Formats: sequence, C-alpha cells, structure tokens
Amino acid sequence: MYIRALLICFLLISCAQKKAYKRPNYIKFKTEKDSVFVIINNNVISTSFLKIENLNKNKTQFIDFTKPDTLTVLKFHKSEIDTIALDKHYRFQLQYGNSIPKAYDTLYNYGLPFLKGKRYKVLQGNNGSFSHRKPTSRYAIDFKMKIGQEVCAIRDGVVIQTKSDSDEGGNSEKYMDKANKIFVFHKDGTYVQYAHFKKDGVLVQKGDSIKKGQPIGYSGNTGYSSQPHLHFVLYKSSKDGLISIPFILDSIPSKNYKKGKYAVNK
Repeated sequence: MYIRALLICFLLISCAQKKAYKRPNYIKFKTEKDSVFVIINNNVISTSFLKIENLNKNKTQFIDFTKPDTLTVLKFHKSEIDTIALDKHYRFQLQYGNSIPKAYDTLYNYGLPFLKGKRYKVLQGNNGSFSHRKPTSRYAIDFKMKIGQEVCAIRDGVVIQTKSDSDEGGNSEKYMDKANKIFVFHKDGTYVQYAHFKKDGVLVQKGDSIKKGQPIGYSGNTGYSSQPHLHFVLYKSSKDGLISIPFILDSIPSKNYKKGKYAVNK
C-alpha cells in the first residue's frame, strides 16, 4: 500500500513537471518540404534577447534583438527532429535587455515620481520585509498615496508595456498579476516599473516617449497591495532576467528612503 502511494505521488509530480513548461505564443514551428523551422515573432520595442535551451545537449544559446523582429532562430532537417520532439527537448524564453549585460549610468539622478510641491511618506523601502525581498524587488520604493494622486515619470524613456484594466487588489500574492502598471525603457539600458495604478488610471500607452516629471497615471490599490500606494523599481538586465538595482533619487541614494520618512518634491 505504501509503495503504491509513493508511485501515485511520483506520477503526479511527473505530470506536474511535464505541464510546467508551455511553449510561449511568440514561438511557432513551421514545416516546409524537408525542413522544420523555429520562428520567433518578437514584439518587444526595447532591447531584448531570446534564451534557447537544448535539454538533450545541456546547451544554451542567446539571440539579441534591438527592435521588434520576426526571425527563424533554428532550422532542422525532418530526419533530425519533429515538432513533438522540439517541444520536448527545447525551451524558449524571451527576456528584456541584453544577454551580455552592459554598463549603465549608476550616477543618474532620478526625479521623484510625483508633482512639485507634493510630499509622500515612504511605506516600504529597499529590502522591505513585506514584499521587497526578491531579486526583482529588493531595491524598490513604495510611497503611500491616496487613490487618484498623479504619478510622474522619474526619467525620460519609452513606454514598452502598460496595464490599466484591473480593479482587483488585496493583501495576498494571488493578486500579483492584477496590478495596473507602466513599464519604461531608458536610453542607458535600464528599465523602470510603476505599479498599482487605479483602474483606467494609466495616461500613456506602448510606444509613447515620455519626459522626466511628466504625469503618467493615477495611483491606486490594484494587485498585491495592502493599501493605496505607488510601487516603483529600477531594473538592469541579466541572463536570468531583470533584477532590481539601487539608484539615486532626488540626489539621495535609494537605501536612505526609510519606512515612515517623507519625501518632498520642492
């Protein structure tokens, strides 16, 4: 009985692992005559790279992009492989940034993300215990804002992604994907994400060029959020994806923005 239970458990785990990977919709397989092609339709308008893992040979390769592109990334003869084997033995992941991380401007002085004359309390700073412990959020800052306060760009950039259709939020990670947000690319290769906007509270759209200090949306309480606030975080690229970085905000290092203190945009 015990052995049977173990076998069932093993089968369930195996099934879960097999279902864990699903080929992303930007990757298509095409067969033509005696060939099998792997094609990427990359719509990212900033720098990006495709990570290709060959599980059989334990090899990884990277293809970098500087703009949107449709490209054949792999080609095989039908005698080598079919599309079923491709799904079994290859993994594809499109990431923002460059596969070989480049130097960025560590001395750039970012502006406060709200209007002149306004002051807001820091709700959570770098390494905050509530939600700033992961590589993607370690150096984030949260400002306590009532719903509907104007959020401003902290640097010139190009908007590469937005979401504004959510009205859901709460103190649980199940709401993580429900946050309304704006994602922006900077000329030195860094990125910034602003999050938790109210529903329909995003004022910009993908492809827009924005200026430092420009109003870009209205604060809210969507997503994984314990109360209305603005969350923003700076990123650099790595081979494993974007990771958060420390920065200078209104001439002050981000680590000095402590919980309970106020920031004033004079």
